[in-house]
Amino acid sequence: MNKKGLFAILAIVPLFVLSCSKEVSQEPQEWENIVSVIDPWTGRDISEYNKTAPLSAPVTIMAGYEATKSHLELDEDSYASVVWDAGDSFEMRGRHEKTSDKDYQTGWYVSTFTASEGGRNVNFEPDYWVPSSPYFHCFYVPLSTKGIYLTAEESFGFGITIPTIQTPTANGLQKGLSYSYARSASYEADVHFQNMLALVRFKLSGSVVSTLTSVTLQGISPLAGDCVLVPAEDGTPELTFSKAFSGDAASNTVKLSGSFAADTWYYFAVAPGTQTALTLIFSDGDNVTRKVASKPTTFTRGRITSLGTIDLGDALDGADPYKTIQYKTATKSGIRPVTFAVVPEGFTQDEMETYEMLAQSAVNTIFSVEPFKTYEEYFNVYILKVPSNESGARISDGTAEEQARDCYFESTWPKESYSGMEANDGKLFGFVANNCPDILDGTHTIREVPVLMIINDSRYGGINWTYSDGKAYCMAPYSRNGGALAWAYPEVEAEDDINTTGTVQTPKGRYAEINSNSSSTNVGNWLNIVVHEFGGHCFSRLKDEYWYEDREKEAVAYMDTYRWTVPFGMNVSVTYTNPGFDSQAKQDGWQHLLDNQEALVAKDPNYGRIGIFQGGDVSIHNRWRSERISCMIDNRFYFSAFQREIIVKRILSLAGETFNFNTFLAKDVTLDPNRDVASSPVMGVRDPVTPRVMPPLPPPNLVVVE
Repeated sequence: MNKKGLFAILAIVPLFVLSCSKEVSQEPQEWENIVSVIDPWTGRDISEYNKTAPLSAPVTIMAGYEATKSHLELDEDSYASVVWDAGDSFEMRGRHEKTSDKDYQTGWYVSTFTASEGGRNVNFEPDYWVPSSPYFHCFYVPLSTKGIYLTAEESFGFGITIPTIQTPTANGLQKGLSYSYARSASYEADVHFQNMLALVRFKLSGSVVSTLTSVTLQGISPLAGDCVLVPAEDGTPELTFSKAFSGDAASNTVKLSGSFAADTWYYFAVAPGTQTALTLIFSDGDNVTRKVASKPTTFTRGRITSLGTIDLGDALDGADPYKTIQYKTATKSGIRPVTFAVVPEGFTQDEMETYEMLAQSAVNTIFSVEPFKTYEEYFNVYILKVPSNESGARISDGTAEEQARDCYFESTWPKESYSGMEANDGKLFGFVANNCPDILDGTHTIREVPVLMIINDSRYGGINWTYSDGKAYCMAPYSRNGGALAWAYPEVEAEDDINTTGTVQTPKGRYAEINSNSSSTNVGNWLNIVVHEFGGHCFSRLKDEYWYEDREKEAVAYMDTYRWTVPFGMNVSVTYTNPGFDSQAKQDGWQHLLDNQEALVAKDPNYGRIGIFQGGDVSIHNRWRSERISCMIDNRFYFSAFQREIIVKRILSLAGETFNFNTFLAKDVTLDPNRDVASSPVMGVRDPVTPRVMPPLPPPNLVVVE
């Protein structure tokens, strides 16, 4: 073998532990070799041009626990070792900086290193290499033709394509899917390859297994397709499916297409990330069986997630795709269950699995936020199903329909704006009344069952419609196909707390905010819209607490919604003194929290956030709220103390129980994940490309029923 410009790599120690019964811990190992001073491309001696590091120095390539690999092989103990095959190669992309007139010009170069033999310790020979490069990137995977991208942080990104159709390989992984990356600031430094993808494994049992032609894994967010690898400063790669780079070529599904055998491990190679719901779809070409897993699952880069053994029996079931699912069942004894329903919009017959996953993900998220989490045992939740003839919602500009969609509930809003989001409410409430079991058996009426509508549309939006007789529904599109969204605290605040007569009452900030992070940008996704629109408006009847600089509402009859069948907007006050008090509605607002704040803070310092802060209900003046920041401002997964009290009162009222303030405090959880979780970087969703800040969601539509 020609030793000119040779890299030697120790191919790998065990990569993935496939058995939970035994742990393996092994330190990374090193392999050294000498790099020639002869340029392999031109044949020239170029050592004189490399002034920073002599080329006679040894080059060490470190291949450790997360190292580059070609394919997996399982031993008798079910440990995954990784070996190279002859002909395997990795690609190096480096940037050569010109250091003298004799040197090459500055620019990117690409070299391919190929193994002439297989095994665990393998020598790789380059076709071309510029050893004076100050840094370089190595890939065990061909880059896509998208080339090199410049991110917002002025760093480089590399186009990657994760196959959406993969080949099932018994007890192993399809060759070429073990994507790995390494970055080094110097050719003398160790190069530690890291896996970029996660693996998901499963076994099958049952006599029907041999007839299968495909198994599909479907998630809430992208699993495969075009994405971009963005190297961090520490060399850790991150993948982003940001549409700024990948367009619409991301996929929420990965399919293994081929033949299968029982009692055999099969693997999907997928993008890392958390999936709040998953579906496995098994097909024999004519029939299908679907298995939905609703528990949030995190796929970790360089690790295997096991879905266990799935028993398919003797035949695929072909279950009714439109059967109502009781997703949550009240377990609290002696109460009337508190019920809400989820419905689809713009999902075709073939997209019912996607809707079911989105619905489960939305419900899971609602019950991860307090106080819904603490009071989950009170709830019945039904996922209703009805297909639309076409995907998506209608697109209108308010005067003429830009694009028709044959969607079941006739949902529509403008292409570039969420204003005017609406559906056929008569058809919606009629469908829920005729299909929700707790309405059919007389437990509730439609006035007591709020509805969450999930829309198969990537436009940003979200809105709530509430009626004076108690009915309510909200619309939450699957915005940006589940991609990251950001919301910011309003840019301006009132200079003083001013009453409706214009008299200065007291300087702004009577109660100091404890945590300086309270007004930071919140990053999330469509699920934050769900919590705001359904958890905040639709179920809890809270008003928005953000404001616009140019809106100054006066205290008008709009606040009469305090006295609706289900009071609305009690979280916002029109008076500074005794905030929220309304003698007609007999509501005392949050003055009792202020009166008892010293004792509350002694119990939990987070109650020190309670105060009287001007701005809310879209107005910068003449409205007051009880805390500086909450879900009703920037959609974070946090309701303020007074909002939590309102929510619990509503839950207990529907359940037929009496509210007790001391019992509420004993159960109350004050955690704000954005401020109070040390491991949280305030931003709820990690993405190497920060999304642009979105406008606040529109105020709820309040309809008086005569």
